[in-house]
Amino acid sequence: MNNATSSSLYVENPLLNGAHPGTGRATVLYLRVSSTRQVGRDYDPEGISIPAQREACRRKAEQLGLTIVGEYVEPGRSALEMSKRTAFQRMLARIRHAGDVDHVIVYKLSRMARNRVDDALIMADLRQRGVSLISATESVDDTPVGQLMHGILATFNEYQSRESGADIAYKMGQKARNGGTIGRARLGYLNHIDRTDGRDIRTIMVDPERAPLVQLGFELFAIGNFTLDQLSQRLYERGLRTRPTARYPAQRVSISKLARMLRDRYYLGYVTYRGEEVLGRHKPLVDQFLFDRVQAVFDARTTSGERRRTHHHYLKGTLYCGHCHQAGVAGRMIIQHTITRRRDEYTYFFCRNRQQGNCPAPYVNVAIAEHAVERYYTTVSHQQVADAVARLATGDIASNELGQALPPVQIYRICNDDQRQQLNHAIFCRLYLADGRITNHEPRSAAP
Repeated sequence: MNNATSSSLYVENPLLNGAHPGTGRATVLYLRVSSTRQVGRDYDPEGISIPAQREACRRKAEQLGLTIVGEYVEPGRSALEMSKRTAFQRMLARIRHAGDVDHVIVYKLSRMARNRVDDALIMADLRQRGVSLISATESVDDTPVGQLMHGILATFNEYQSRESGADIAYKMGQKARNGGTIGRARLGYLNHIDRTDGRDIRTIMVDPERAPLVQLGFELFAIGNFTLDQLSQRLYERGLRTRPTARYPAQRVSISKLARMLRDRYYLGYVTYRGEEVLGRHKPLVDQFLFDRVQAVFDARTTSGERRRTHHHYLKGTLYCGHCHQAGVAGRMIIQHTITRRRDEYTYFFCRNRQQGNCPAPYVNVAIAEHAVERYYTTVSHQQVADAVARLATGDIASNELGQALPPVQIYRICNDDQRQQLNHAIFCRLYLADGRITNHEPRSAAP
């Protein structure tokens, strides 16, 4: 018999083993494991537990002289989710409507229900239709002693389920408070088993394929020029996919999932458990500065319809990306001002090519850019400044500074922002900024 790897499998064959229903011997088997991990531990797609249950139930049927007319297999379904156990619901529907089943055999009563209420409801339903429940491994039957044993086992199964749940919850809480990650790893990370000193330690590692794209997602959204839909599509084009599961293949990250990701402080390195936030053991993918800028974009879109604002600076239009220049590409530096929810203010330059995901250059705080240009004036000659001032012919830069033969860097320092902008535009066509310093420049052509 071939058992496919669906979420709930069943076989119905009224002529199975040559028997017919209505003889008082017609029997169905109900087989279940409670987690998908149990299913995936063997080459057999049903896992190890299902075949073992089937063998024990068949032996029980043979001992009692019963004929198996159907089999309902439920891999990876919790006993706490009765309505979601589709094979179980189909079995009950057959019992209620077809009336061709006399017995149900399970490996243990816990395979059917893990609490007394569900057990009582199921048993009342089966008895109303003249169907008896048989356990392959427990002394349960319709005798008074058998029913007493049934009640005791049902109570014990409920206690065991609750005790196990409480123990798991405690251990999960302790793991989270120690910075561990509970459950499936976030996009950009992978669940990993660290086998150290004979122990299997479940931990989290950075996903080398998806982590750089997750970081890119934060960086692009921080610029403020992408909607979530546009960002999702851009990341998809760059290769970001969700992790495939048994049910769903790898696919584009949905807008809702992307929004949750960009809001998730887990990517800052924190773990939250029941409202408590602690520093996690996993490696952060973004820093506080970038995360705050992303939140500021969200907040700006929530509190006002204004998404883009024009910000003026005396270096605007003069700075270009040194990384792109070295690669033979023109990349103008643009400026953005951000106010976080904590009212912290940031102004920074970034390469326009980052919007397309084509430049690896980091964001540059405006103060660093200003200082880099100031330092670069140590390479400028006094004559270059004098010629530039002469070309400006505005009188804004006083001639007495030139007459004093001050070094160009000192002249630059005593200028106000408007004067610095004029001077930069008169001397330089482009200043190339990379790694916090000016790496090169293109001079302004002298007027004929």
